[in-house]
Formats: sequence, C-alpha cells, structure tokens
Amino acid sequence: MIFKLALRNIVGNGWRSLISMVVIAIIFIGMIWMEAMYHSWIALAKTQQKEWEFASGMLRVDEYDPYDAFTWEDSHAPIGPELQSAVELGKAVPMLLSPAVIYPHQRQLSTLVKGIPHDQHVLEFPTQKLAGRVEGYIPCVIGAMMAKTTRLEEGDVFTLRVKDSHGAFNTLDLKLVEIMRIPVPNLDINTIWMDLDALRELKQLPGSATTVVFQDAELATLDVEGFRQITEKEYFSYLDEIMETENFSKYMIYGLIMFLAMIAIFDTQALALFKRRKEIGTFSALGMTKRRIIWLFTVEGALYCVFGIILGALLGLPLFSYFAVRGYVMPEGYEDFGIAGFTYAIKFEYPPGIILSVVFWLLLITLVVSWFAARRISGLKVTEVLKGK
Repeated sequence: MIFKLALRNIVGNGWRSLISMVVIAIIFIGMIWMEAMYHSWIALAKTQQKEWEFASGMLRVDEYDPYDAFTWEDSHAPIGPELQSAVELGKAVPMLLSPAVIYPHQRQLSTLVKGIPHDQHVLEFPTQKLAGRVEGYIPCVIGAMMAKTTRLEEGDVFTLRVKDSHGAFNTLDLKLVEIMRIPVPNLDINTIWMDLDALRELKQLPGSATTVVFQDAELATLDVEGFRQITEKEYFSYLDEIMETENFSKYMIYGLIMFLAMIAIFDTQALALFKRRKEIGTFSALGMTKRRIIWLFTVEGALYCVFGIILGALLGLPLFSYFAVRGYVMPEGYEDFGIAGFTYAIKFEYPPGIILSVVFWLLLITLVVSWFAARRISGLKVTEVLKGK
C-alpha cells in the first residue's frame, strides 16, 4: 500500500516531480561521465606505457633513478648470457641510455639518448627505421614534443656528443629519419632514439643495458646481477599518486552537485508535507502510525531517485555511446604536462562497478534527505493537521 501511495503522490506532483527527476538524471549522467573519464584515462595511460616501454615486465639497473639525472651516466651493466639468450630469441628488449649534448642549428642542448634494438618486436615502438645507415649517417628518431623543442625536421643532420665508459667524449653525426607522435611523454621529452648497437659502440659498452623489458612476465623475475625487478605497482605509482590528487577535486565537485540535487529533493518533499497536511492527518486518524507515514515519504524520495536514474540512463545513452566509440580528445596543451594518456582520444569504458557505485550513493543520499525531510511529521498532532494548521 505504501508503494502505491508513494507512486500516486509522485504522479500527482506533476511538474515538480519531473523537475526533481531531471535534476537527478543530470547528476547521474555527470557522475558516470566523470568516473568513466578518469577510469578510461588511467587504463589508456597504462596500456600505452605497457605497449611502448614496460611490456610484460622490466628489469632495471640498480643505480638507475629516473628522477635523479646524476645517476644516469653510470646506469648500465652487462646483461649476461641468460638475458642475452632471451634477447636473441626475441623475448626481451635491452635499452641503454646516456646523458648527451646535441648541436642542432648551431645551438647546444643537453638531452638524453636512448638505444634500442632496431629488430625488436616486443614493444610498439617502430624501431625498424633505426637499422643500418642513411646516406652514410646513423639514423635516429624523436617525438613531436622533442622536435618542437629542438626545431629539428626530418632529414636534418646534427652532432651528438656523449661520454664513453672511459670518461672520454665521443661525437657522432645523426640523421633524423622520422618525427613520431609518441603517446608516452617520458619517451619523447628531451629524448633521442638510436640503434642500441650504435650507442653501445659510441659508449664502448658492449653487451650493456640500463633496462630490459620482456614479452613474458615470468622472465622479469630472473635474478640477474646488477639488475632489479620493477613491478607494475612501482612502475605505475606516479599514476596512482595523480589519481589520489584528482580524487580530492573530483569528490569536491561530486559533493557540490549532489548538494544542489538534494536541495531540490528536500524542497519537493518539504513542500509536499506542507500542502498535504490534511492528508497526513487523515492517515493518522485512520490509524497509520507516524513511522509508516515517514516511511511513505522516504519511499517517495527513493522512487524519485530510481526514476531519475532510469531517465538519466535513457538520456545519457547516446552521450555514453559517443564517447565509447569516438572518445574524448583532451584540450590542446594537455600533452605538454608530460603525462601518458593525453595524446590520443580517450575511449570511455563503463565498468559495472562504477555504475553500481554511483547508483548506490545516489540512492543512499536521496533516502537520507527524504527521511530527514519527513522527520517533521513526528512533531505533528492529528487535531492540528486536520484543522489545516
């Protein structure tokens, strides 16, 4: 009976009920959109970094700290016969890095040069262009952001200077064969890529590497002297820290829009209590307890939320489908932040957990607000409400 009465009251409120449902629908759409955007961005960033740098696992030289440039010069070690056999089978990719100086267009710029095998097939990195020589020069590739910084263009020849393992400076002329759009900024910003063997020869470090990535996760657990395993948790820790920071601002926005939505529901319920005083008094006179009357208005609030969510699902379906198929392109300039996932369109994913979480919190808060508004009934006297007071 309470459910039928609540449903009848919602229909009887007409436009006021519809407005409350529309507000809830907008909140539902906004929360799902924001949750899907953050989830999809992190998923895309992790996918891109796995495809371009991490693969299924990574070993890194003990001395190497990606956030401490003073460690880079000595961040190398022999990979040993066990890792070398995995490299020869095409299941591992060694990479060597070194601080360097380049001289593009009569300028001097400090940079980082990385060597990678030109014949590797584990990473998405298109290294085939690094093979051999081009017009007598060692070929190299850079990313779009690096090209913007150095003002280099495809076909340019410039000098690279590095310090070898004996402390002497060696130079080499490189020819830029391609400017790529690299989705992982730390592989692009201030970085030049060349063939691993050419860099080893220049550094006089045969068989050495800074990192080794693997096609098979089990190989990353090998105990190799001078190297340590980098887990996914450690590798993606910076993304988790970013999400922790973003969660604060996200929940602030959620709180604001939920507050506005709940005000609309509270006002609707409070106005209904004022206009339906005689109806409430009649229910009390006929024997309905105050607890059941409060429960009646609480159920009404829950129905507002349910119908609002259904309306939001219907109205938001085209929007959700669009971003799932076409994706969301971050505004221009975001890729300069140096964070993965901003280069290409983010195609939204909608895990059931996100949807259920949003539905749960909407229902919970709506029930609390509706119950709080209906508490005023507990102070009403039957004789007064029947007189319209």
